[in-house]
Amino acid sequence: MLLAQILGLYFMIIGVVVLYRRRAVMPAVSRLVANRPLLLVIGLMEILGGIAIVLTYPMFTLDASGLISLIGLVLLIEGIVYFALPSRKVQRFVRRFNTPSWYGAGGLLSLIMGVYLAGSGFGLF
Repeated sequence: MLLAQILGLYFMIIGVVVLYRRRAVMPAVSRLVANRPLLLVIGLMEILGGIAIVLTYPMFTLDASGLISLIGLVLLIEGIVYFALPSRKVQRFVRRFNTPSWYGAGGLLSLIMGVYLAGSGFGLF
C-alpha cells in the first residue's frame, strides 16, 4: 500500500498547513485560478494522475483502497473542470469556496484522511 503511505503523509502535511496558514493559502488559490496557463497545466496533471489512480484502484470499497479510488476520481473530475471550463466559471466556482470556514473544514478532512491512509498504509490499523 505504497500509495496509501504517500497520500496519507501528503494529506496530513497539507491538512496541517491549511489549518495553520489558511489566510495565506486563500489569496494564493485566488491568484492560481486567475492564471489560465498554469491552471491548464495543473488540470492536465490532475487528469493524468486521476486516470492513473482510477485504473490502479478501480473498485470503490469501504477501506483505504476505496478512499484512494475516490481521491483518483476527484482528481480526474477536477482536472477536467480546470481544463474544459472557461476561466471565468472556474474563478467563480473557486471564489464560492475560498473562505476561511471551507479551508478549516477541508484542512480537518485532509488531516483525518491522511491519518487514516497513513495508518492503513503503514499497517497501524
